[in-house]
Amino acid sequence: MKVQKIIVLLTFLLIGIHLSVSAQTYAYGNYTGNGVSKTITGLGFSPEAIIIKSNGAYEAVFTTANMAAGKTKQLGTGSVALITGEVTSLNADGFTVGAGDRANKVNVQYNWIAFNESTNIHVGTYTGTSADMTLTGCGFVPEAFLVCGDVASAHGDAGFITGYWVTNGNEGLLTRTTSTTAGINYINVWTADGWSIQNNTGVTPSNNGTNYYYIAFNESGTTIKENAYTPGNDGSDYAVTDPGFKPDFLIVKQQAATPMMRIASYADATDKSLFFTATAAATGHIKSMDAGAGFTVANLSANVRVANQEHIYFAMSGGTSLPVQMTSFDAAKEGRNVNLSWETASEINSDHFEILHSTDGVNFEALGSVQAKGTTNQKSDYSYVDENPSDGIHYYQLAEYDNDGANEKFRIIAVNINSKVNAITQLFPNPSSNNISMYYNSTTGGLYKLTITDIKGDALYFAHIPSMVGENRFKLTVEPYEEGTYFINLTDPSGTVSTIKVLKKN
Repeated sequence: MKVQKIIVLLTFLLIGIHLSVSAQTYAYGNYTGNGVSKTITGLGFSPEAIIIKSNGAYEAVFTTANMAAGKTKQLGTGSVALITGEVTSLNADGFTVGAGDRANKVNVQYNWIAFNESTNIHVGTYTGTSADMTLTGCGFVPEAFLVCGDVASAHGDAGFITGYWVTNGNEGLLTRTTSTTAGINYINVWTADGWSIQNNTGVTPSNNGTNYYYIAFNESGTTIKENAYTPGNDGSDYAVTDPGFKPDFLIVKQQAATPMMRIASYADATDKSLFFTATAAATGHIKSMDAGAGFTVANLSANVRVANQEHIYFAMSGGTSLPVQMTSFDAAKEGRNVNLSWETASEINSDHFEILHSTDGVNFEALGSVQAKGTTNQKSDYSYVDENPSDGIHYYQLAEYDNDGANEKFRIIAVNINSKVNAITQLFPNPSSNNISMYYNSTTGGLYKLTITDIKGDALYFAHIPSMVGENRFKLTVEPYEEGTYFINLTDPSGTVSTIKVLKKN
């Protein structure tokens, strides 16, 4: 039974928050990293705050519009200052991520949630003092609160508030995002328009002179639910039906355990849960989101189903998901043709895919289009054939358009159609900011000469690489070079040269 308000575990926000049936206040989705720079569009608003977490072993990050441009906070590591290279900008209709592993490593899937200021969400900042402080301006009594500082000390660590572990209903405990316990005293009193912060010489985020950034939430209607459950010791999965709806975002926290989350945009969502620390997605925790009811936690989970122990949860429903969750895009030669294939995990209001083609990797033109599935939660496979392209390097890129015209572009693939059988066949990723995989075919094997030249023809790198008969792969890097155009030249033992263009992006 709920006897007190639960102030949400907000450092675990990763995806899908909607606090009002009548107004869009958040959007969520996922993308696959390209290791360079990537812009997500189609949110329908300019985000005030973003949280991103990979499916892999990279910690979650958090940024707000109040932070300096390009600054981000790590949510899984203590005593660190704000960092750069992750979320590089918040834009009019989305956001851009840089080349950092926490937000954009090549071929790693990332889940995100973006928040817009509204009557139920308030994003703000304050500067700590040496005394108790009162913050106002929320416009509501906060029921979810995430805060972090810009200093590399415990005073700046990210944390969340949960009102379920209060002393008398008015005092709140700050729980670190990396902590397994309820935390330390932080809130003196909740007010109708904000809260009062305790000054604490330990690690409370009211350190004199430190800049703090926060996001606060208000409960509204039936799209957000916070409560607690205590599973028994019967050795079975445990269904939590109290929310009364199927969440598209869920956080579960047992006081002595690491918190877990689950998000609707997770493309590989079968029995998968996420951490905020640098831990890969795991099975056997939040087992399912249940239509019209709530969720089910797995038996024997030490995080979300500890027998006879109280767990608090935070569930939300009604967020807006971006149209397409792309899981793969590939190209394969078959004779003189190039077969393009791609796969989506789910789609919402998607209209069509446009296949873009280029011979220089910079200037693309539409080659053709394929009708999309519209709205589906099932895996969808697509294909397109570029018939008999001319000799040379051909670049392909996908652009997805939804019904209202919003679009997103995906990674570029390079394919070599050439009479020279000893030739570079693919380069990935391209453009790149650092590491590249070069694929090439060899009919004889032997020692090949590799050079990287700039646009003036000056050699920047030279190496001899051993090759085997058949398809070969060689890893190289363009990280030391300035942004611009470069050429990778591969010379076979007979002296035949194969050249492919690569774009270096910072």
